[in-house]
Amino acid sequence: MKKRVLLLMNSISGKASGRREFFPIVSDLAKDGCEVTVYPIIPGTELTSENIIHERGRDFDVIACCGGDGTLNHVINAIMAEGLRTPIGYLPTGSTNDFSKNLHGSLETADLCRGIAYGVPYSYDIGSLNGRYFNYVAGFGAFTKISYDTDQDAKNIFGYGAYIMNAIGSLSKNMAYHVHATVEYDGGNEEGNYIFCGVTNSLQIAGVKSPVLGRPELNDGLFEVLLITAPRDLREINGIIQAITNGDPKNKYIRTIHTSHVIFRTEHPVDWTIDGEFGGEFETSEICVHKQAVSVMIEPPDQVKGPQN
Repeated sequence: MKKRVLLLMNSISGKASGRREFFPIVSDLAKDGCEVTVYPIIPGTELTSENIIHERGRDFDVIACCGGDGTLNHVINAIMAEGLRTPIGYLPTGSTNDFSKNLHGSLETADLCRGIAYGVPYSYDIGSLNGRYFNYVAGFGAFTKISYDTDQDAKNIFGYGAYIMNAIGSLSKNMAYHVHATVEYDGGNEEGNYIFCGVTNSLQIAGVKSPVLGRPELNDGLFEVLLITAPRDLREINGIIQAITNGDPKNKYIRTIHTSHVIFRTEHPVDWTIDGEFGGEFETSEICVHKQAVSVMIEPPDQVKGPQN
């Protein structure tokens, strides 16, 4: 019996590579024995991930999406809202694709399609911020707005370079940013003036790997809370950058916590970014980890290639 795959296509993510990848993806899935039903994702219409999954999600063995990390975020929220345990397939065509690199490294599209067709479901942890789910990162502070403030046309032309150009252009404003917050987590609490607060389940953020994040397990029920205290001068800024780059655990401005539950309280509402998109504005922000709540299709360790002719 053929595996029934619902494929949601976002053609404008990244460098609009979804348009080029469309026929190869459908061809590879079909050759791998899948019965594919394709819907385009068109924001501002009825063709959204949430509507399509609500109407058709229960009819398929795998719900796959082709797009960036933001596209995947919408799919995850729709699956959780519907109470589905259907595994997902992720075919990344975004600018940074942090989440895919956590799971797959640098596999080619054909490998990812084989994973959907012949692979195994891998259950991983997701988070929720005041009820909205995220795959790998939620944060507020300096530079967190860059991912969703960067113009889509610039992303399509320059890819990850668009984020870098936007970051350079807003450097002075971001370095002056700080928020006073109390942070309550499993077994403790912190308070300070922070330039950045983030909750992650990822080996990298915005395309950048940092040893300070460690090597998190994606399914252990714990996320990493990264707190960076606001620096006082350029010398301290340089020290923070070096510590993040080198993974220096002794830098007094950087604090990493492992927890399944955290609450941030701030003196005024702050803007959150989740999975590269605007996640809301809150004074009290509660983040919970949902252990192994979602499954994604991946190739097993022996690199299953499917039946051989």
